[in-house]
Amino acid sequence: MAQGCTDVELAAEVRAHLAAGRDHLLVIANRFTAKVLASQPSDAPEWTPVGQGDIGNETAALLDAAGKRRRLKWQEVAAAEVHSVGPSDGQAVVASSATVKAWRNARDGVTSGRNGEVTAKTRFEVASLAGWRCQFDGCGDDLRSHFVPGASNSNYSYFAHIIASSSDGPRGDPVRSPRLCDEPSNIMLMCDKCHRLIDRVAPDRYGVELLQEMRERNVAEVWRLLDTLRFPAAQMLVIGGNIEGQSFAFDQRVAEEAMWLRGVRMATPQAQWFARNGAHLGASNSPGYWLSLFDLLKHDIPVLKGLLTGTSHGGAPRPPLAVLPLHGTSVLVLSGRLIGESSTVHLFQFDRDQVAGTRGGQWAWPTSEKPTADKFKVRVLREAAEGASEALLRVCLTASPSASELPSNLATAGDYVLPTVEVTVDSPTYRSIGHPDDQALLGKAIGEALERIHDQWHIRTVHVIAIAPTTACFRLGQKMQARHQPDFILYERKPGAGPGARGTFEPTIRISSTAATLVSTGASIDIS
Repeated sequence: MAQGCTDVELAAEVRAHLAAGRDHLLVIANRFTAKVLASQPSDAPEWTPVGQGDIGNETAALLDAAGKRRRLKWQEVAAAEVHSVGPSDGQAVVASSATVKAWRNARDGVTSGRNGEVTAKTRFEVASLAGWRCQFDGCGDDLRSHFVPGASNSNYSYFAHIIASSSDGPRGDPVRSPRLCDEPSNIMLMCDKCHRLIDRVAPDRYGVELLQEMRERNVAEVWRLLDTLRFPAAQMLVIGGNIEGQSFAFDQRVAEEAMWLRGVRMATPQAQWFARNGAHLGASNSPGYWLSLFDLLKHDIPVLKGLLTGTSHGGAPRPPLAVLPLHGTSVLVLSGRLIGESSTVHLFQFDRDQVAGTRGGQWAWPTSEKPTADKFKVRVLREAAEGASEALLRVCLTASPSASELPSNLATAGDYVLPTVEVTVDSPTYRSIGHPDDQALLGKAIGEALERIHDQWHIRTVHVIAIAPTTACFRLGQKMQARHQPDFILYERKPGAGPGARGTFEPTIRISSTAATLVSTGASIDIS
């Protein structure tokens, strides 16, 4: 006997038996499913199993025809006995088309997932958890649109009970059925095909435990997939301040759009700021510029460390950062050194060529070509002599000053006096950082330069001249590891005395493994 038959399959089995001369039919049915047997005309018929499953329109039409010829019998059994009970002359009665119709109507009342006690609130919750898709394993039919039964390509939905809402329904229970009839965790959203499968075609195969596991898997997977629509969160960190008298106008909404374009979202409603100096602190040639800025850093560095260690937000794990840097070279390098590379950092390069009004504004990465692997060059401009303790690291991506422009402790008569390594590009320009992939390639080049300085030359003090875009300066700081690294002395070019005049390079901050020290006064801040 074929089990788990759809209406079409069951009707085909019945037709085969009718064609073989077994035109007397017996239906053994409980309240929700049935099996059909067939025999040849006889005073003591021998019933041959035909199939068990769903009696729909096709099978019902064959049963109706047999009923009209008085060749149909009907035997009612208890809910769980269809598959195991055999024919019984004492229980089987002669049936008609009216018997078949009445049974189908009663069956529909027991198995319908859209009627009964399921409230609108519960239906909405079940459908929401399912993403408005069929929850049967592997089906996932879209059930947002509902069509009438029998329509072409119909995809109407049912709210199918795991434990039946009726105690004599599939998987019914005298105690739990009435109690769980409107409980969302006991209801699955299903298409008509899958609903028929569990309730009419093969109810014996789909027990309570199996369907509960199926529902739990589906809900978990739906929400996992929906969560992929939500960008990973990152703490927006703005390293920004007025530079040489130019105000720093920051629009958080535009910066947030730039984050969206990179597939991240803000973890908190407001950005975190670092080294946000005011307009009166925006000129590095001002006598009090570095003193005032260093006082600001004394406050901001502990705050930044609290963000990075989690102490400022209840010990929570360090969040990924979305860093938007636009500040002086020394502050950018120092901030990169403080943040390091131990967790995810999304860097955004300020694009001064970008016009206002575009999505992400000047913080959106330009649509530059992907850089080649050899874009950034590491060049040794002067080798280290035996026992050298100091060296010069040049990171020259925007422009490349000649040796004659450097202080006398770094170069004299146009020649370098210290071992010198340079990280550069073939044609330095302010657009040398124009693609997110530049960050990884630049980091690799800086790492190579520092490896030569530290591991090969064993240098204890590195003088740093960085003329590079903001993210490159930050990236340089990230490569300065906290331990077993030399001290770094940062230099910045002072503004020139007149229009077009170039100022001299002067040391600003010394960064060791434990402290940031203002060169001009010796004041220091713990960064360990």
